[in-house]
Amino acid sequence: MNERDDTVTKISSVLGLYKAEWLNADLFKLFTEPGYFSELKTPRPCVLIGGRGTGKTTVLRGLSYQGQFAFGESKKEAIKSWPFFGLYIRVNTNRVTAFRGPELSMERWQAYFAHYMNLLFCSQMLEFVSWYELHTGEGVVVSEHALKLFRATLNLPDLGGLAKLSNQIQIAFVDFEASINTVADMSAPSLSMQGAPLDALAKALLSSPQLAGKQFFFLIDEFENFEDYQQRVLNTIIKHATSDYTFKVGVRELGWRERSTLNSNEQLTSPADYARISISEVLDSSRFKTFAEKVLLARLGGNVSGGVELLPPAEMFPGYSSLDEADQLLDGAEKGRLQLLLKTRLPSETLEAALALPPGIHYFLEYTAKARQVPIEELVRLWLANDATLRNNFNNHFHASLYAIRTGKRGIRKYYCGWDEFLALCEGNIRYLLELVHAAFRGHIESGGLPEQPISQKLQTEAAQAVGRKNLSELEGLSVDGARLTKLLLSLGRVFQVLAESPAGHTPEANQFHLREEAAADGLDDKASELLKQAVMHLALVRFSGSKPLDERDTRAYDYMIHPIFAPFFVFSHRKKRKIQLTSTQLLSLIDRPRDAIKETLEKNNRTELEALPDQLRLFGDYYA
Repeated sequence: MNERDDTVTKISSVLGLYKAEWLNADLFKLFTEPGYFSELKTPRPCVLIGGRGTGKTTVLRGLSYQGQFAFGESKKEAIKSWPFFGLYIRVNTNRVTAFRGPELSMERWQAYFAHYMNLLFCSQMLEFVSWYELHTGEGVVVSEHALKLFRATLNLPDLGGLAKLSNQIQIAFVDFEASINTVADMSAPSLSMQGAPLDALAKALLSSPQLAGKQFFFLIDEFENFEDYQQRVLNTIIKHATSDYTFKVGVRELGWRERSTLNSNEQLTSPADYARISISEVLDSSRFKTFAEKVLLARLGGNVSGGVELLPPAEMFPGYSSLDEADQLLDGAEKGRLQLLLKTRLPSETLEAALALPPGIHYFLEYTAKARQVPIEELVRLWLANDATLRNNFNNHFHASLYAIRTGKRGIRKYYCGWDEFLALCEGNIRYLLELVHAAFRGHIESGGLPEQPISQKLQTEAAQAVGRKNLSELEGLSVDGARLTKLLLSLGRVFQVLAESPAGHTPEANQFHLREEAAADGLDDKASELLKQAVMHLALVRFSGSKPLDERDTRAYDYMIHPIFAPFFVFSHRKKRKIQLTSTQLLSLIDRPRDAIKETLEKNNRTELEALPDQLRLFGDYYA
């Protein structure tokens, strides 16, 4: 293996493993503590809300006793001083979906599932006790009376101390799992009361001299995988948890579908019952930037460069100013044409000063002249006179005009580069950032660059397009609605791409939409709302509101835009700017009859669809045709 191949391998080993599940033991070595981590260490229940790739799994596993042990450099003497013991549980769809079907009534499935969770939580606590005794060398002493009370909740015989009890629970848990698929062919098992074994065992263990004064944290990841009734079961346990244990729940946005307990009149509300921590809200742009730089330093420091000091992120990923980008996008022939236009239209007294202006200014003045239908020489005179209105128009519209420079041409039509722009494309998603950095770094090394050199703006843009394409192709397999979400993105992406390429005389940077009320929708509103929820949950779209809505599940209280990670692929602005209006019918039509719906949506916004697709969209030419 040559040095370049070795460098590419190292890059993939530290940047390509962006899922917590892939890192295994390296997860804790590469862990970077986010600013909200301390809030999760409090005794109260917490709900951590964030999309796929925002770091929920990493954070919850960092709270586990295995994580705390790794962070403490595996110092056994520190274990006794921990204030809590985190027990990580990832909701396995294969398991929880087994608790449904026509074999039992919903009430019986509810009882079976509650018993299953009792066994799961208790097995986790007893597994920790075994770990604690192994690492501290000190046995956990629990009174016989307390253990007898616990066994009674599960109707278990007395076989001995904690070690044998742990084996009993594990066997009971596995046996119960194995029986679920044949539940209709067997006699009803003995089921425990919801939460009772959990309460009894937590109390028994924490009354021991070794664990006294501590608390158990149940760290439930991927809460959205629970069935609706199962979420209500967990809500009930969370609502009525004792002081011996609490819950830290990780869930995707809109994945917590049920807020009531098994008592329909009883709801979990924040902050009365839990602390709500939205990753997108607590990690604003400045905090995410700091966090992202720490993550990148932890990944790259000493792992890739072979001892060579790497550049800071802002220097590693240089961007373009708007004028410099215009200079790159305008080819030689276009620059020559603009200069010739000025030479034929301007009087001699202003020609020299006008020709000395950057090519981007020449382009913008012609662009504005066409939009206003005025002679370009008039705008040149105003520009040279520092006209405030024209300068303000430049500040507001120049970025939007960049998308029109290379309309219909091959190659890069707009650059997506610079550290700050990469951060903006991620929208607070650390996994997307690692994907962008990995793709750009890999392309840089494979094209002959050195780790200590800046990555070109062209390679950064190509990396951003590749990451957008990759995540679009993966979207179809993320959920049962994946195919429809992919179609929705392809249609919306084409709409916003055409809007971006035709900005003159129109609202600049229209890249959002709002779903407005529609008369006689015949159930389409509900279908559109469900589609939007799935799109947000799976990061096809992001949503935001200027004023906080009363109910975050109300889809009409928000504006929506395609997740910025897809902007380089479709070629439109990733910045939160202006919106168009869509109805439920229009939104669903973009999926069911895309060609006609794209044309109709553009016509409603005074645009005509352009024939030429950007290079990266030609793969989907049949879809748009």
